[in-house]
Amino acid sequence: MVRARADLHTHSSASDGSDSPMELVRKADGLNLGAIALTDHDSLDGLPHFMGAGASDELTRVPGLEISAEYDSKEVHILGYFVPLDSKSLNDELEYLRQSRHDRLPKMIKKLNDLGIDVTLEELYEDLDGVSSPGRPHVAQLLIKKGFVDTTLEAFQKYLGSDRPAYVKKVRMDALEAVKLLRSVRAIPVLAHPLTIKVDDLRKLIETLMSVGLLGVEVEYDYSFMGMHRTSDEVRELVQGLDIIHTGGSDYHGTIHYTDLGSITVPMEVVDSLERMHAEL
Repeated sequence: MVRARADLHTHSSASDGSDSPMELVRKADGLNLGAIALTDHDSLDGLPHFMGAGASDELTRVPGLEISAEYDSKEVHILGYFVPLDSKSLNDELEYLRQSRHDRLPKMIKKLNDLGIDVTLEELYEDLDGVSSPGRPHVAQLLIKKGFVDTTLEAFQKYLGSDRPAYVKKVRMDALEAVKLLRSVRAIPVLAHPLTIKVDDLRKLIETLMSVGLLGVEVEYDYSFMGMHRTSDEVRELVQGLDIIHTGGSDYHGTIHYTDLGSITVPMEVVDSLERMHAEL
């Protein structure tokens, strides 16, 4: 059986996924994927286990990353592919992003307490062992565990979304600087789930990021779990005529979100193109 498909957007328990990096590899192998990328939020910690996990020779693994960034005060996520596992400059830049994720947790807990919701920071940290880059999904899981909501989506809609009462903004890197940082370590920068970005002129943003080294846009993506009725065709039309690679993936988080591993994929030719780009950087 030819393994023809690749899932290039996944998360592990090193950030806000529920599967360990090794489990992620095992599942991808079991689904007969041709390639999988691990793109944890602001963290490289899961990559050594991900790259070292036993798997079929037919499964290509792409070491990746998803950087929390912003442009014109709007949240933007930048994926990086073929990131180095041992770059001090990259790790140093990511450390303050990871620390900001920890710093916001007690603030969110306090806001929830002020709303009359009985949760504690100690309860939250009980489930964060080994997590270097925690986020709102972990708080959502605590709310589910304590019976205050039934689903992650409900937690975000009621409390944790950017316009909800328990939201706390995290520190983000400037999007242009994130692209430049990835290029400086010979990684391939790609704009993640562009239709979630709340800017007036998305094509102008993409062109601006391309001017400092952006090489790809995530085209294949399922926005429905966020309640958004948007499609990949919109992104294709938006980037028509731009010399930029089209990537995609499930944004799999395990039990924390609602997409299945391998549910959104791209042809293996995309991985081949990324490898060629990486070799030429």
